[in-house]
Amino acid sequence: MPTRHAVTRDGTELVYWTWPGAGSPTLLLHGIGNYGRYWDLFADGVGGRLRLVAPDARGHGESGRPADGYAPADFAADALAVLDAIGIARAVVVGHSMGGLHAINLAARHPERVRALVIVDASPDPMPAGAERAQRLLTGRPARFRDRAEARAYLERTSPGYVSAVYENRLAFAFREENGELVWRSDPAALERIMRGRTPAEDRWGALARIDCPTLVVRGTRSNVLSEEVANEMVRALSNGRLMELDAGHNVPLDRPRELADAVVLVAK
Repeated sequence: MPTRHAVTRDGTELVYWTWPGAGSPTLLLHGIGNYGRYWDLFADGVGGRLRLVAPDARGHGESGRPADGYAPADFAADALAVLDAIGIARAVVVGHSMGGLHAINLAARHPERVRALVIVDASPDPMPAGAERAQRLLTGRPARFRDRAEARAYLERTSPGYVSAVYENRLAFAFREENGELVWRSDPAALERIMRGRTPAEDRWGALARIDCPTLVVRGTRSNVLSEEVANEMVRALSNGRLMELDAGHNVPLDRPRELADAVVLVAK
């Protein structure tokens, strides 16, 4: 089981989770609306071969919910604060979706802190279907549920096809209890600010082109976010990049946690 920690940066508490391991320090950045423990199944696949650190991004999970401060630079500074709190000078950085864009930004702004990069189904130019679905699920979701059964039914209806452990993980960490009901841990106001504050696509491509560390782009072949064409363009934009595709949807760490874990372990060597 991971251990819970916290560090405060500029008045915002940042909760993060660590899994002990013998290998390279590896920072895991989750997608929008998720949380650090999203990586539990991936961590099981790693099986102690890496030292894992997974923050709850600001506005998500158990971390603080400031009124503002949701620009890419804020998330990069948060990641560095977590690494500094543990005493990690350089890390392998793995980012999924929103976390993948933050990982790109971190590697471009602070190359001295990133030893290798794994971008998991994150796109500088996402497909419209994925962007529309994310907007709908994050800003049009019910605010609360009467009980676990109602919440799980909603999860299974909106995100079908996962093993039971995925839904149990989401019930445990995506929600908190409030007056006997379940409400989302991720802050709707924060999600709105993040969605509105995304950098232009040309800036994302520019950041990608500045990265020179070894980089693995991972795409789910059934993804509605990262197209095959854009994934190949990303690899061409990188000075030291390669592509791996897995039979998965957008949530590769949930669909193929062991295969992704094995790939990250190889990158970290």
